Amino acid sequence: MCCRGPWSPACSCGCYIEGLQVLARWSVLRADGLRSRPRRRSLPIRKPDWRKPISCGACAMDNPENNAQLDIVQQRWRDITLPEARRVLLALAEPLSASAMISRSARPTAAGAMVATDCGNVYIKRYHASVRDACTIHPYQRYVAWLAGHGMNVMPFLPFDAARHRGADGCTFTVGSYVYEVCAQAPGEDRYAHALTWDPPATLDEARGLGETVARIALASRGFDEPRAARPDPYQNRFGLFAAGDFDEEFDGWLDARPAVRRYLERTGRDWRRDLEPYRAYMRHVAPRYGELPESWTHGDPHVSNMLWKGHAPSSVIDFGLADRNTALFDLVEAIERNAIQFVQIMDGQTDACRSDVARAIIEGYERLRPLSDVERDVLPWMLPLAQAEASLNWIAYFVDGPMRDEDADWCYDTAFNAHAAWFGTPDGRRFLDDVRRAL
Repeated sequence: MCCRGPWSPACSCGCYIEGLQVLARWSVLRADGLRSRPRRRSLPIRKPDWRKPISCGACAMDNPENNAQLDIVQQRWRDITLPEARRVLLALAEPLSASAMISRSARPTAAGAMVATDCGNVYIKRYHASVRDACTIHPYQRYVAWLAGHGMNVMPFLPFDAARHRGADGCTFTVGSYVYEVCAQAPGEDRYAHALTWDPPATLDEARGLGETVARIALASRGFDEPRAARPDPYQNRFGLFAAGDFDEEFDGWLDARPAVRRYLERTGRDWRRDLEPYRAYMRHVAPRYGELPESWTHGDPHVSNMLWKGHAPSSVIDFGLADRNTALFDLVEAIERNAIQFVQIMDGQTDACRSDVARAIIEGYERLRPLSDVERDVLPWMLPLAQAEASLNWIAYFVDGPMRDEDADWCYDTAFNAHAAWFGTPDGRRFLDDVRRAL
């Protein structure tokens, strides 16, 4: 912590001044571009005919006001059809007969559908192979199986019949450009099915229940020693790059492993060295101690919408697509960032759209089951501004490499990477971090 006290305007670490400078640059960008940008849904779709924006009435998640933030978080892939579901379910090692489509997911990063079968309801998820292949899916499937065997209420994935079906590989089934996985319907109410990323829980009791569940994930993850995948993919939600002792050397190697991200930065003329400066103020407090924390697999996106609910607490945990090897603390940081900071509203000018009470309740629930260590208490507030930095840059490849719209990669850099972090240097952001410190 700074010698003049946390977040002092005269602080020698410069986190306050640099944050305001970046936010000012972003505000100019938004005034010149994001606010005046035409409706993206009216832009010609150059690449896909299988991916479409939400149409009015198709789902509760729509974007009638052309909010630039919602244009990202409400994107959808082509729906899974009943004939498609039938083909996939017949390829299982124990084939199922699909009878009806119950619901379709409104998630932006993969297609999903709940399907009625002769043996109960199952959930099918479909990825596009250009952004995620079977090899990158298998590790988190093994993680889910581990959690299921260690007391977590999660749904393991169902195996496919490799002897009869080409493209079947364990619990994945690749058909052309698509990769499928299937699991049984998890128990619980999908209470937040139509919530946006960063929407908070409805009650503080739910926030405490969420915190307890994140702690249970951490406890159940002990002993799952699968290493990180060597090959990067856009879905990895990792924390480590911005906790590196020699960040500049580490970042250069990180870009070498992600040529799509490097090409994007070069092609768009991003002054990424300048844009990294505000992060360094936080990194100086995280890097010396983060390495002391034991590694652990994490869910990666513990938002209320990735839980099924009963009463005031989650009854099941779903959607492990961003799971990876980090530290247990990272999931708690993500739970606070995802549920207590309403970035959609903040980026639209409501800079006080954050919930310190929700953050406090999440921490309270978490510590009921897994008390934080002194090191974790020390680094947690400094991790919050860094939490999405690596993922935001990594996500650029999702739009650049996949059959998506290249211009959406700008959101990853300008908003998720630059503007979200800059908010923590504003008066509202500093107050939020101070409140988190007091909760620890």
